[in-house]
Amino acid sequence: MKHVPHLFLPAPWEPSELPLDESHRHHLSRVLRLGAGSPVTYTDGVGRFGEGVLGEGAVFRGPEAESETPASAVSVAVAPPRKPSRLRFLVEKLAELGVDRLIWLNTTWGEGRPPGSDKAAAWAISALEQSRGAWLMQIEGPVNIDDLPAATLWVAERESFPPPTVVDSVILVIGPEAGFSEGEIPASANRFSLGRRVLRVETAAIAGATLLLERSGRLAG
Repeated sequence: MKHVPHLFLPAPWEPSELPLDESHRHHLSRVLRLGAGSPVTYTDGVGRFGEGVLGEGAVFRGPEAESETPASAVSVAVAPPRKPSRLRFLVEKLAELGVDRLIWLNTTWGEGRPPGSDKAAAWAISALEQSRGAWLMQIEGPVNIDDLPAATLWVAERESFPPPTVVDSVILVIGPEAGFSEGEIPASANRFSLGRRVLRVETAAIAGATLLLERSGRLAG
């Protein structure tokens, strides 16, 4: 079956066709070797999804539908890794999984810095197109952990137990390589384990997000 590209085309949408920017035109024509009439799918990143055909510098709109807002939102608050390659990996994989929101954390012992907002958004958009999603992951911060609602926090700790089935919206919290300082985690935050191995920041974020998405019913079907 021939690959059908999936495009992020933000609103507002024109009545019959959606213009393509230069990067999309280059990728579709020069890399994928697609011409007018080729099928594509597209999304506005906030739930609307459509099937259309490629025209000259635009997509002609076809059947469209609205994707339901997830009943249980899963966010990830993480201290940025130090290396740029690990930052990109973290953003791309969380966006591919369908995490709703990535929040950069300020921590006492954190040594990494968040990427620029435009760069991080470009990584998230690329992951959205790769994974054929309808909801673009939002990226915020940096913020202190005290700025997050403690009742929804799930902090990954090796000494804890696996989480039960998650119903309500949650924020997964991943600290820096050196861990959190004494008293940095709110006492009312939930704790859960990702196993006995010591994971890198980005590995823990991806593994924890996958677990919470599954426990929230977001990976079913």
